[in-house]
Amino acid sequence: MSLLLSGAKTITFAGTEMQCLEIYTGEAYTIGLNFTDAVGSAIDISTWTLGVDVKYYSVDTVTYNDELGQIDLGNITLDSPQGTAPTGLAVTTVSGPAGTAALYVPDDLTDGLNDRPTVPLVNGKSDPSVLAIISINVSRADTTVPANTNYSREPLGFIVRYQ
Repeated sequence: MSLLLSGAKTITFAGTEMQCLEIYTGEAYTIGLNFTDAVGSAIDISTWTLGVDVKYYSVDTVTYNDELGQIDLGNITLDSPQGTAPTGLAVTTVSGPAGTAALYVPDDLTDGLNDRPTVPLVNGKSDPSVLAIISINVSRADTTVPANTNYSREPLGFIVRYQ
């Protein structure tokens, strides 16, 4: 199972290829999620439990490779302390039988609580940039052994720009 975001580029983070969108503070998004099988048919997620969490990283260089449709990141460092997840960050099932859900990314991914590192602006962007890895957490009964609960995390990357 994987998630694909329309218009996204890919990044490889800790060996995992994921979809990545660039956002500016003040922007909020509702992102539609479609859970499908290998041939594109909808997966019934009616009995699934969906959750969301976020981890923050500093990245000292962000370059774009439009030819390959990817973003290259340099010197990624896990922020410490992590601080709090933004108020309003949520994932919601829209239609279980149709396999659709929605991720809401609030207008301040850093939540405005000053618990993110203070980053100076250079030409309208932070340097280093903040990388927020949002994970959609899925728990569901195993189809072979229903007494077992499978748990997976589907990561999405967001490069946060300040304006």
